[in-house]
Amino acid sequence: MAMRLDKPEKLLGSWNESVDRRLTGLAETNMGYFKGFVQGEPTSAVGTAYVAVKEQYSPEHGVYRDDDRFILLSGVSGTVTAPDAVLDAVFAGLTAVSDVKPVPSGPLGGTARCGTGQGKGLRVGVCAWASPHTLGMIHLGGLTEADDPGQMFRQIRSQTEHPAR
Repeated sequence: MAMRLDKPEKLLGSWNESVDRRLTGLAETNMGYFKGFVQGEPTSAVGTAYVAVKEQYSPEHGVYRDDDRFILLSGVSGTVTAPDAVLDAVFAGLTAVSDVKPVPSGPLGGTARCGTGQGKGLRVGVCAWASPHTLGMIHLGGLTEADDPGQMFRQIRSQTEHPAR
């Protein structure tokens, strides 16, 4: 069945889409990279960021927020040949991510893995999935040891990936 990726208005019930170009730019870069893994043109693509609290703006600080947590959401839909090999290639390019392990991909199928990285002193969970119809990655910045990146990944994927109509 053909699938598509859509950008939710809110993620995980209360996270708002970010206007911080530093965050959204990273997600868009990942999305652009993923386009090279689908045959032909992607049927849909998403590259955006979400933050846990409302962002503020000031001339001195630019866009800022009082909470460092963020989610980067990047993905494409189309024909993904050899999803396992594609996932190998994606994680091979993430040299700052360690402890990569398979995780349940959830009801949407495919193969999924999560690992851990660091970014500006923040713990970042990185989960990616590949199926014959989609390829995507989620960065979960500012996680605590108690957070379950695999569970959050499955929730986010289910909010984002849908059958194409």
